[in-house]
Amino acid sequence: MLTEINAGYLYKNRLFPNNQDTPQGGIISPTLANMTLDGMENIIAANFWTNKHGKIDKKHHNTYQINLVRYVDDFVVTTNSKEKAYEIKTVLEAFMSERGLTLSEEKTAITHINEGFDFLGWEFRKYSQKLIIKLSKKSIKKIIKTISSIIKENKTSK
Repeated sequence: MLTEINAGYLYKNRLFPNNQDTPQGGIISPTLANMTLDGMENIIAANFWTNKHGKIDKKHHNTYQINLVRYVDDFVVTTNSKEKAYEIKTVLEAFMSERGLTLSEEKTAITHINEGFDFLGWEFRKYSQKLIIKLSKKSIKKIIKTISSIIKENKTSK
């Protein structure tokens, strides 16, 4: 996750430094995260989807069924091989390291789809050959807590 950026800006070939940090969750934060992580799919493609001529060909050379889904600074990479998952993690760690970032240890997990995983407040899990997507337990608890506090605050309302 990106927490602070104070790179400044360029105008008419002159650098104007910025001494203030950009707070996480600020209005520019998603744009900065997208710009910083842009190219993630290309680095995966270059490492895993190339044919014998060195051309990227996801349609015919994706034998490990590697896919990336990214939303701002959260992402999920899927593959059909645990070994490839560890290889991809190594490639992504190098990609992030070039940008001064690291993968979050608490959010990074290599797991089988039968065990499931949480992504953006949803739980993805396969039960007997059916993919079930439902609200995660953490999201449900958050919703219940929010509703409870609203009810408590408005006990005397009509």
